[in-house]
Amino acid sequence: MLRTLRFPTLSALALISCSLIASGAANAAELSEEELEARAEKAQTVLNDTAFYDRWNAKGAIDSPATAEKVKDAADKELSRVERAMKDVQAACTEKFLVNKCIDDARRLSFSREREIRRVIVAADEVIRAERVRKMEENRAKNAAAKREPPMKITPKEVKTDRPEPIRIAPKKPSEPSFPMKLDGADGRKASEPVDLKPKEVKAPSEPAGIQPKEVKEASLPALIPGSKVEVPSDATRKDLEDANEAWYAEKQAQAAQRQREAEERAEKRRKDREAKQQQFEKSLEERSEAQKRYEDRQKEKSSGLAKYF
Repeated sequence: MLRTLRFPTLSALALISCSLIASGAANAAELSEEELEARAEKAQTVLNDTAFYDRWNAKGAIDSPATAEKVKDAADKELSRVERAMKDVQAACTEKFLVNKCIDDARRLSFSREREIRRVIVAADEVIRAERVRKMEENRAKNAAAKREPPMKITPKEVKTDRPEPIRIAPKKPSEPSFPMKLDGADGRKASEPVDLKPKEVKAPSEPAGIQPKEVKEASLPALIPGSKVEVPSDATRKDLEDANEAWYAEKQAQAAQRQREAEERAEKRRKDREAKQQQFEKSLEERSEAQKRYEDRQKEKSSGLAKYF
């Protein structure tokens, strides 16, 4: 009976051990035990180091956009440093008896350092965004205070209002009839009397047709261009135009403010989404850690129950 229990138990333990050390076995095989220990100690120091977070998480530490850019570059390097340290610790854990516990402890520290570094990156991004918003507001105020060029002066076309005089056509004066020449015939015969021609009756000249002059309309006012001033007739006051310009400008300012509020709301929503994902990740990590702990406790109970057979 002892022989029957011993062989399956040893086989199960061997399979579990092989699956746990598979990830770091390649690196561990290339280094000696002393080198692994030395690298693991340095890596453990990196995973426990919170100097970067303590320095830049303080209030007012990131005081300018230039500093924020430098902090983001340093944060990227710090993330790479933590990642290398995690790999070194994982390689050293393959040489220990409790491989899973060693790797989980290192991974928990690695996640903590990465979370702190990302918080610093978010703070640096907020400083850069605030500076960008400040410049936008400054340019908007500068443009609003800039002196505007006077509008183009438009003079209405002059329209003649005098009625033209009608054209008077004088009647044509008929010419007097000519009398025939007295010619004696070549053969001595007396010339015939001229035909009695009566002058053509001349009618009285007709009156000119009554042509009505075209009605002249008043000149229309030029269209009002938004944001400009146009000379208007005397019945429109200067105050009315100024009120219209101020209302137009206030509407544009309100639209710009609305766009700014919408952009800030979108940024706030993205920030809340990131925080929710981070909390969900941390919760998942804690659940995995608790599951691993329960698994180890069950393994210890099984080992203590089978110890009397060895």
